[in-house]
Amino acid sequence: MKLLGNITKDYTKNILKWGYLNKEFSENFISGVQYEIGNLLKEKIQKYCGNSSTSVTVEVGEQLLESIYYIMDTNFRDDFDIYRSIELFKKNSISEIFKMGENKLKNLFKETQQIYNRVCKNKFNTELIAYNDTLIKEFGSFFEVYDMKFNAQDIKVSVDYPLIFGDSNLTGIYYIKNYLETIEIENRFCNHFEEDEIEYLLNVNANRYKLNYKDLLTNIFELVINNTILSIVIDGKFEDFSIFKEEIKYLKSNLNIDNVDEKINEAVEKMINQLNIYDDKEIQYINCYKFRFIKELKQAITQDCIENLVVIYDEYLEDALDTNQLLVEQHRLNDEDFRDILKEIEYESNINKKVDIIKQKVNSFEDFCDILKSDCFYGKEYTILFNSLSEIELALLGKSIFYEEVEMGKFNMLNEIFKDNKYNYLWQEKYVEYMKNQMLNKINEVQKYIKKL
Repeated sequence: MKLLGNITKDYTKNILKWGYLNKEFSENFISGVQYEIGNLLKEKIQKYCGNSSTSVTVEVGEQLLESIYYIMDTNFRDDFDIYRSIELFKKNSISEIFKMGENKLKNLFKETQQIYNRVCKNKFNTELIAYNDTLIKEFGSFFEVYDMKFNAQDIKVSVDYPLIFGDSNLTGIYYIKNYLETIEIENRFCNHFEEDEIEYLLNVNANRYKLNYKDLLTNIFELVINNTILSIVIDGKFEDFSIFKEEIKYLKSNLNIDNVDEKINEAVEKMINQLNIYDDKEIQYINCYKFRFIKELKQAITQDCIENLVVIYDEYLEDALDTNQLLVEQHRLNDEDFRDILKEIEYESNINKKVDIIKQKVNSFEDFCDILKSDCFYGKEYTILFNSLSEIELALLGKSIFYEEVEMGKFNMLNEIFKDNKYNYLWQEKYVEYMKNQMLNKINEVQKYIKKL
């Protein structure tokens, strides 16, 4: 039998295609399925329009059709088996399969909401803005506005807080459920430690760049577990997160490619025992991360840069940062002040004065990004604005654009800026255009800072 490879999305379409190619479904059967799906779409359009009209735009029609397929797909996602899926189509009408999918989706929504409530109850207490906004504001509104009837595939959630492990094949409510289950495990791990110790760790990490840690896109779990594991390697048990330059020298002298697996396995086992971790899912997650960490550590040993994997308490980046930068450690602007500054920039026609307004009144990286998203610069003004920034500031912007590539350890600035990528905001396109026109040594310097951030 011919196989189409692993089916990980578009289940309904792929099952029908597979069945037809392997003579499980006849051409008449496929035509009948298409006809029934067409009738479902007509019903959706009538309900969507109410009594006012039966005509919709092409975009809305495509959205409704995609929603139908998404709902039907829920019948096949769990424990997928191609032969059971074929039988389901043979024994049930499309309308029946759709209703089964609707019931599964409703139950999944309730289950996901229960997980969300549990996550919020046991969330890690931090002032990290991306963490709180993602969990409270974005996910909180999701459960209020999710359109299961007409737009089941669209979650309309802006997820700024990065997790260590994600599944790019998941969409809609399945993405939300997986994200919440993952962050619940990360929270559980972080809650084994004192809140103020973690907050201090986050603050030390941010202070290296003279930033307020609240504004960074930092994964708390990663910072915590990295410093915990290597602290145990150094001290034999976990005492605190503090790692200093002298201890980095110790790690470089005592870790090598031949013994790193043994050392890290031993440290992780000690960590699990010392923290009294018994939950199977948490242990499984830690072990998954351990394999990733060992791989990164081996690469760091080879390149003599173990210090890049941990937060060092000596402020070893202090010489790299200019104390007169735009992005200093300050509280974010309140909404009213932000709007006033934005209006001042928008009404100003002189680009040099626009830059002065930003440097004098904006002290938060998050606020600066929000201003850029507001599209209040035009054409060559972006060049003048970016010219006014230091290399570390350009690196902060660059990392926000290429965050995924940086975290995967595959980041090369020169390669990324010459890729034919699509970007979410105009300022990101202008940033890439700007970097393309810079000297190679400047590109390399910005890349160096991005990898350290």
